[in-house]
Amino acid sequence: MELLQQVTKLCARLAPGGWHSLLLAHGLDITAVPLGTELIKPLNIDRSLRGFEDFASTGNRAIEPGQPAYSLLYHALASPEVTHDQTGQPLRLFPTPAEIETVLNFVYATNRSSLQRLRKQAGDNPMAVVVFASEYRNAAQTVHSEHADLCFSRTGIARVGTAPCRYDAPLRSFLPFVDDDPYGIRVMPVRYSAYIAMQLKGDPKRFGPMDAQPGDAELDFWVPMHKLFNGSQCLVGLNLTLDLDNHQINEKLRHIHRSYTGTGWQEPQISQPPFVVTDNLAHWATPQDMGLGLLLPNATPKLVEAASLEGQPLSFWMPRGTGGMVHGRHTLDEEGRFEDLNDREGVAELVKQGGYRALHYHDNTADGWVRARCPALQKLLPSIAAYSVIGAPDFFPLCNQRQLLRWASTEPDPNIWHARLEALSNVRYCANLSLKQQPFSANDLGVTAIVGLPHRAKSKSSPSKNHPVVDRPSSLPDAAAGIFGPGWEVGRYPPFGSGPFSLSGYQMASPFTEDVRICAALGSYWPGVAPDSARTFEPRSNLHSIIPLTDEEIGQHGATAWDNQQGPQLIAHEGRMIARYRAYEYTDYTRVALDGRFSLHLTGRITQRQYQDRVRSMRRVYNVLEAGSDPVLRKDWPLLSFRLIHRPDAELATAEQESGLTLAGWTHRFHVYKRGADWTPQNDFKLRYVDIERQVTLLISEQAMLIRYGQLPWQIALEAL
Repeated sequence: MELLQQVTKLCARLAPGGWHSLLLAHGLDITAVPLGTELIKPLNIDRSLRGFEDFASTGNRAIEPGQPAYSLLYHALASPEVTHDQTGQPLRLFPTPAEIETVLNFVYATNRSSLQRLRKQAGDNPMAVVVFASEYRNAAQTVHSEHADLCFSRTGIARVGTAPCRYDAPLRSFLPFVDDDPYGIRVMPVRYSAYIAMQLKGDPKRFGPMDAQPGDAELDFWVPMHKLFNGSQCLVGLNLTLDLDNHQINEKLRHIHRSYTGTGWQEPQISQPPFVVTDNLAHWATPQDMGLGLLLPNATPKLVEAASLEGQPLSFWMPRGTGGMVHGRHTLDEEGRFEDLNDREGVAELVKQGGYRALHYHDNTADGWVRARCPALQKLLPSIAAYSVIGAPDFFPLCNQRQLLRWASTEPDPNIWHARLEALSNVRYCANLSLKQQPFSANDLGVTAIVGLPHRAKSKSSPSKNHPVVDRPSSLPDAAAGIFGPGWEVGRYPPFGSGPFSLSGYQMASPFTEDVRICAALGSYWPGVAPDSARTFEPRSNLHSIIPLTDEEIGQHGATAWDNQQGPQLIAHEGRMIARYRAYEYTDYTRVALDGRFSLHLTGRITQRQYQDRVRSMRRVYNVLEAGSDPVLRKDWPLLSFRLIHRPDAELATAEQESGLTLAGWTHRFHVYKRGADWTPQNDFKLRYVDIERQVTLLISEQAMLIRYGQLPWQIALEAL
């Protein structure tokens, strides 16, 4: 079936779902016969309609040959903001991913491009068949920030999970939630496509990269020109057969034994399963449903599973000084009996010293490549691969690392986080150089950058200044953490010291839950957009809460905790109130994963704005308590409770009455205390007690703050915003 027939068929399917009247408001009749003539006629676009505010201002046809962002039909079907008809009523039908891909292919088919024409367009610049991960985004998230457009990267970030993927049609996105199971986490896929691309030096005004870094003007970036797809309509004079090959590998266990001696395992065993896993990590979705190029991680019953060899549990001699990057808390004795070291006092020192036989666990995270195979072009153009990352679950899927970085740069306190924030899209390292059939070069430093199609014309307006960002997950590297040797999705090799550096999956903790445990407890130290469990455990070092999670999100009062841990509690002890904690030393996030008790049911609903409001409120609390940005002073004020207040609320009403001030909009409630001495009770070495010298309760809105010291009356807090 030719592309026009397919487009006609999908338009006929969508028309009765509100699309006919919606697009007719722009002058486009998707039921017209013949449809081909209707699709290329000039239109009067009504950009006041919801979802069309950021459609390219110079676009005026349903299909603009070779220009997806200027094609009204493609924008309408692909934009996550086009969800209502011209009267404001919700659309009743939505396009499938395969249908959106069909329209995108048709946009390029109508351009009637030939290889000779593309070579002329590229001039003296190298050309190749290049694989990109891509997304259609609203204006605020594009490379140029002028109108909705496609964004591309040669790195895609998929995510592991315990349930199959779920497509949210109105959002035009996949979501990780399992509605009837708070502990279910769906896999998150990546869309890969092959384009004929040209290699250019960085040029932000023309194609990017997004958030250009120092030195980008001298770096080479592959820039998409023309999308490739099957059939004779893609390139004039050629009948293409296109396949995407992928290779994924998890070699974390292998690299443990390469990095440490005396583990009991060596070559050639460690280069074979289960030390190296290449099978059953990911698969391609059915093209009929999802279109060509949707890479799906395989769902597994648990995020972490015990490794086995020849039907027996895989064990090893725990090396000394792994820095918490290797799980070694479960042991086997000579008789094969299992022991959980978390039940021993001083487990942290036991793990640090090593020297015992521990059980190996593996996860399904991986890295690898995706490469296009097109026989008709094989001898004419080289094939350039995309770097594929299958990362850990994202507990804040609606939040974005790049947006957080941009927001933080506007805040008056530059030292909100313990470490410098970084988005993976801003990293300029080459991809993993140890992969099979090595497709990457040490000089290819732009693999994680985000680029756009070569810019045709400047938009007449800048809708990004007041156009809201759509809160939805992203598979591009601006939504992933940068490298702090390691990061969250991908690590750096070598982890420390001088370069040249390369990205790698094997440099991460084994299993990934060890990374989660460390990063979260350090106040989201490395990734930025990650859970902050600093207040869940006893005050330690100079650490303090940065991104407060609500009492419900950390499992207080019987709710579903994101990490299955129990937060601090106020208890009476010897005639006074103290704070009681479960000690961080005895937490085991690998055990949490084995038990299937991780959850993003609550944290996954937090939007970018809500996340930022929490961070700002927490900072304001420290400032009012005269702790400022000094981590030493902040650690003296641990967070006991954090809640979102909803009216009517008796405490809020009392506070407003006593202070004479009404808080408008959202309200955050913080309960903190001035810490005193801490100790371990004699009857339970897994507990920590902390004396409370002073309690303070705060109610915070965007514009004001009320404060109560102990049981004194509420008053207005004086703060410098």
